[in-house]
Parts: sequence; C-alpha cells; structure tokens
Amino acid sequence: MGNSRITRPAAIGAPLAAAVLALSSAPAHAAEELRLDVPATFAVPAAPASGDATAMELQVTSSGPLAADTSRDVVVTYDATGLAGIASFTPPATGWGSKCTATGQVHTCTFGVRSWPNSNSFSSQFNPKLTAVKGAPQGQAGHLKISQNWAGSPAGAATDVSVYAGGPKLEFDQGIDSRPIEAGQPGSVVKQAFQVTNNGTVESGQLVVGARLSPGLTFKQHYANCSYGTYTGTFEPFKNTQAAVCTVNTSVKPGQTVTLDPIEAVVGTDALYPDIEFTVASGENSPSLKYVRGDFAFAPASQSGPRLTAGLPEDPNAKPGPPNVGPQAREHVILQYRITNHADFSARGAWAPTDGGKKGTLTLTVHNGGPAAVEYLRSGNPIATVLATLPSGVTVSGKLPDGCFTRPEHPDLVACNLPMWLLNGADLSFALPLAVSDPAAAPKAAVALTTEQGAYEVKVEALPYDTENANNAFSLALGSTAATAAPSATPGPTGTPTGAPSGAPSGSPAATGPARPSGSATPSVSASSSATAQGGSGGGLAFTGSEGTGTMVGLGIGAIVLGGGVIALVARRRRGEHS
Repeated sequence: MGNSRITRPAAIGAPLAAAVLALSSAPAHAAEELRLDVPATFAVPAAPASGDATAMELQVTSSGPLAADTSRDVVVTYDATGLAGIASFTPPATGWGSKCTATGQVHTCTFGVRSWPNSNSFSSQFNPKLTAVKGAPQGQAGHLKISQNWAGSPAGAATDVSVYAGGPKLEFDQGIDSRPIEAGQPGSVVKQAFQVTNNGTVESGQLVVGARLSPGLTFKQHYANCSYGTYTGTFEPFKNTQAAVCTVNTSVKPGQTVTLDPIEAVVGTDALYPDIEFTVASGENSPSLKYVRGDFAFAPASQSGPRLTAGLPEDPNAKPGPPNVGPQAREHVILQYRITNHADFSARGAWAPTDGGKKGTLTLTVHNGGPAAVEYLRSGNPIATVLATLPSGVTVSGKLPDGCFTRPEHPDLVACNLPMWLLNGADLSFALPLAVSDPAAAPKAAVALTTEQGAYEVKVEALPYDTENANNAFSLALGSTAATAAPSATPGPTGTPTGAPSGAPSGSPAATGPARPSGSATPSVSASSSATAQGGSGGGLAFTGSEGTGTMVGLGIGAIVLGGGVIALVARRRRGEHS
C-alpha cells in the first residue's frame, strides 16, 4: 500500500493509550461513518537560502467501521490549491492496491484498507509530504483541504489544514535529567521550573504550557491563567487524575530563552512511580496539546490571583503564533519520581471440584493491600506474575483466562501476568480449568507471586515494591472436596523502605509468555544467587504454606517444599526503572 499505514486497534493495556485522541476530525459522510483525523495547523521548516528545504510528513488518519477481516477501497482527496506560494505538496507513495491521480493541484488517491480478523473497524494513515517553497512569507498560512469517502460513495466534508512555512520551535532545556527523581514520602511536594528556548524562525506569539499528572499526584496551587481539568475517561488507573493548560501572554523571540515559574504537585498516599508530562506550545489549540486535553473536563481559568509567568512582562493583546515546527521539536518532557512507599501484595486460592474431583477450577487471586497503587503505566509491563506449579497427574483441561499461559517444555507451570496496574485495595483473579487424574490423593499445587522477569527465568523473585513477601505464596490440595488457601504467615511490613523500589521494569517484553527458560519445570533459585531473600524492607523471608506445607529455612532463601520440588524465593534488585 505504499505509504499507507495500517494501525492496529488500540487496546486498554497499551501504555497510556486508553483513548484515541483526534486533533480535528470530520465524518466524510454521516451514513458512511468514516472519520478523518488531521492536525488543524501544521508548520514546515522554512526553506534555507541555499540547499533544499526539509520535507515534513503530515499525519492523515482514516478510520471507520469495516467487517472483520474485510478489504475495501477508501478515496482520499487532497486539494493543494491553497498552498500556492507557501509549500509544495507530494502525495502519499502508492503501491499495490493504491493509486493517485492529479488534476491541477487536486490529488485523488485510492487506497485499499483492511480490518484485522478480530476487529470490526480499520485505521490507516495516508500521509503526504509538504515542503516550504523558497521565499515563502513566514507567519502566513496556506491551506490544504482533505476529504474522503468509500469508493463509489459521495465525497465527505473537507477538513482545512492551515500550513505555515517556518514557525516557532519551543523546546525544553536539553539539560533536564531524565532519571527518576527521589521525591520523599507521601505528602511531600514535587516542584519543577523549566527553561524554554525558541529554536525556530518565528516568534511564538504566546507561551502555552500543558501539564498532565499521573495517578498519585494533585496540583498544589492553581494559577490564575491556567485551566485545570479532571479525567473523565474510562481507563481505571487515570480516574480523577488532573491536567492543566496554562496560557502565558509572552511571545518568545527566535533564539530567546525564558524560565517558567515552578509548577507544584502533592504526592498522594497511593503514589509509587508517579510522573508529570509537560508540553510547551505557541497556542491553546496547538496539536502538541492533544494528549493533555484528551478525556479531561476543563474549567475556565479563574483569572484571579497569581499568574504563571515566564519571568517577562505579559502582553494582554498577545495572540497564538504558528504551531511548533519540526522535525523532532523537544516540546514534551516526562519527569519521573520515586516515592518512598510500598504495596503489600498477597495471594490466595480456591479449588472448586466437579465430577468427583476429576475436574475443577483453581481460582488464583491477588490482593493489593496498599497503601500504594502499583502502576507501570509508562512501560506497560505486567506488575507481577502468578506462577502455579501443578503436581503430577494434574493438567490444564480448557482455555486459560487472558494473561495466563503454559509452555510446551513446561506444561506443569501456569503463569498468569497481572496487567500494568493494580489499585490499592483491589483484587484480581484467574480461574484455571484443571483435570486431576487421582483426586483421592489430593495432590497439591504450589502458587507464588513473582516478577515478570522471574517468570521468564522460572524463579520466584521478591516483588520490588512489596515490603512483606511472606504472604505471596501458598499451596492447595486439589482433591474431591472444595478447599481454600491463603498464606498462614501475614505479618505487617517490618519497616518502611529507605528508598523507592528500584525493580520496576524498564522494557516491555512480549506479554504472550516467556520463551527463554528451559530445564526443570519447578521454579528454583539460580546457582549464581547467594543473597538472603529480602523484601523491600530488607527483612528476611520465610514462606509458610497452608494445607500442611512445611517451610524450609537455612538455605539463605525462603522456600516451599512440595513432593521434592522447590519454589525458591530469589531476592534481586534490578537496575531498571519503570519508564
């Protein structure tokens, strides 16, 4: 399809992508329900006095209903007549299944689109390139009109894109440290001031700052020239989170650097890995602010009290300038914080037999006893994995729930990945369908929480944010009678961590299940590990299983012994940070 791009439908588990945010959109035809998402304004670098100008790709996203695993043709029309004297237009590249024709400056392109087998919609990008012409007046807009329709249907309403040759390039200071910042305990205040430089060729007109707080943070002060919003979307971890858009009536000249007043936020009791995403723009309707505004309900700025400033006088008659010009403007920064806090995870289980115990459901439940909510919202990694070792004669007898998997080399190991969050006080359960060859023997399954990395390596690791790992494992008899199990030792935390957890994952391995480990199917300690098992508090751990399972100590590890197999707890502090 040449330069057209098929976009997989967004999923709720995608990091910070709970909603698709449109900059501007126009249904091509009400009956067709096609949607066209394009920026309302767009700036390309001004042409240099010598040499070639830099071409910029304009993101044009088409989406709409389409029966699963179906193909259809979409016609996109680009009317570049209004770009004369400002920018040249190059249509999207075409390939198999697509073509473009031109009549004057009107380009009509037909693209084949296809839905995924499990989706009743499609989303594709058909991105043209725009290049500033030499001598184009800076600060003056040309216009590109874009419309679309299904092949054979009437054309829909056109969307107008204002295109500028040259523009401001507001960027945050390159010296901002991207490493997590130690921010103390819940109740403390994080405070951040910024320097912003205009590295573009046009004045900014205004200076607009967006700030989106992650869960666990709230704004301490409300500036008079800031509009504050509360999240109204459906993504559970973001419930009641806050954002702000602040308009400073100061125009930043090309080459000028200004310093913004600090923005302060209070750390909540459930904070663990919070962050703030800052955005800088030249106007309130800038495309770069789309994420800050998405799914938030904003109240108007109060216009009373102290104002957020850039250290320079404001002009009440200031107006927005062209949007930030690319490529790769550093208009977004994310500051991550590490809070001295913890979450007490615990595991419990229930066995519900049927057919005299020859079949049944083993339900594994994870509870977050708080006080922190654990959220890996930036990396999207599972916050923990439940690892169940099935005894001899017990097998998986049906479809496992989402997030659970086995591997051919370890059919007796079932791993269930938690999602990227579990709020304070919340439970999450996995129901495993099992078959038992000899229920009279009441064979025992061993279950423990581990990290995602631990599941890869077939070992049980202490959760880095959990100060009491002794309640993270149990064993349960799978016999002909119903049974429940929970750890018998559930003492409270032995102390408050002296620093924030350092074991949150830095990458995003595939969530379909580990593929690396081999060897024994029973999770065990690696030969290279000699550390005493510890939680976040530094206290030693000894897992005490229920249903008569003994505890083995004296090996430098906590362990559950089951029929000659060992689930060993490995304490390891990983270097990676949640990002």
